[in-house]
Amino acid sequence: MKKELAELQEDLAQAHRQVHISEARVATALDKLAYMEALVNDRLLQDRHTSGTDQTCASPSTSKQSLDIVKGKLPRKSLNVSGPVQPYNTRLKNFWFPVAFSTDLKDDTMVPFDCFEEPWVIFRGKDGIPGCVQNTCAHRACPLHLGSVNEGRIQCPYHGWEYSTDGKCEKMPSTQLRNVKIKSLPCFEQEGMIWIWPGDEPPTATIPCLLPPSGFEIHAEIVMELPIEHGLLLDNLLDLAHAPFTHTSTFAKGWSVPSLVKFLTPASGLQGYWDPYPIDMEFRPPCMVLSTIGISKPGKLEGQNTRQCATHLHQLHVCLPSSRKKTRLLYRMSLDFASVLKHVPFMQYLWRHFAEQVLNEDLRLVLGQQERMNNGANVWNLPVGYDKLGVRYRLWRDALEKGAKQLPFMKPM
Repeated sequence: MKKELAELQEDLAQAHRQVHISEARVATALDKLAYMEALVNDRLLQDRHTSGTDQTCASPSTSKQSLDIVKGKLPRKSLNVSGPVQPYNTRLKNFWFPVAFSTDLKDDTMVPFDCFEEPWVIFRGKDGIPGCVQNTCAHRACPLHLGSVNEGRIQCPYHGWEYSTDGKCEKMPSTQLRNVKIKSLPCFEQEGMIWIWPGDEPPTATIPCLLPPSGFEIHAEIVMELPIEHGLLLDNLLDLAHAPFTHTSTFAKGWSVPSLVKFLTPASGLQGYWDPYPIDMEFRPPCMVLSTIGISKPGKLEGQNTRQCATHLHQLHVCLPSSRKKTRLLYRMSLDFASVLKHVPFMQYLWRHFAEQVLNEDLRLVLGQQERMNNGANVWNLPVGYDKLGVRYRLWRDALEKGAKQLPFMKPM
């Protein structure tokens, strides 16, 4: 019996060795399959984009770009995003930033906001053109937005000093007028949004187009103040793989969990599309995310890509860095169907309710990330395949802040 037991143990050991050899061969075959799949996906993405038509305001699903085929697998790098958020690099400020929707800025109103740790306020001058000035009176540091707008000037509620859109004080009641000017920023209105340039370099001559693609109508424009650093919020928005686990009470309710989620993108680019979801997505520097979602009816996805879908939802998320712990989120939602919804009373409140529901599902998780990050945890410790767009955003931002002459994933200037 001892001899038979020894033979059985030897047979078992031999079987284990054969299993390990087979597992190794399977792993090698899967690696080769993944490599070939990457080549095919990039080829398909190239064909898909180059066959599209040019548009002045292109969406991720219609933009035409020169795409490169990946020659090999991208190395899996570990990003280091840990510790308290450091003061913002000045290079990140040298962009045009949307700060408000035009519909929120009436002739006699103001919109206060923070940007890069500084308080600002926008209002319209006598000519209706918006201006942006420091939200602090030069006299006694009173917040100007607590006052009012009179004849195109913002009036401090403390002693009535009035400032024009370029920051010059034009009225000082009850005292002699002095030559006083508060800080102002370049400000421009385009396509339904108010933009500012907070950087120290001269503003660029062009402002990015953020309009939805042709055939879409804007249904909702929503602004929210969130207690999250804007980079973490962008990380979240550029990730769709979390949807069936996080958004189980909203748009992803009932979604099955795919065996594999991929983000297919050109070798050099900040846009692409999700597989198996019919969703196109793009990161637009410095802080915008655009997405087009193919849908059939509320809460349901159809088709393998957006082109195979009959109806679509287009989203714009602008993540303005208010401070190292706060983001001003501008959200615009557009549809290429159901125009009648624009005329339904109080519909804007329902859209806001839906948006807040979705966001709250994310907030509890991202707030936890932020707490751990501030205590030293690395929130990008082990990126995987479906993290591709978020990783590229982080590599782009890191190169920008280090002063790289040519930013990754961008066309040469």
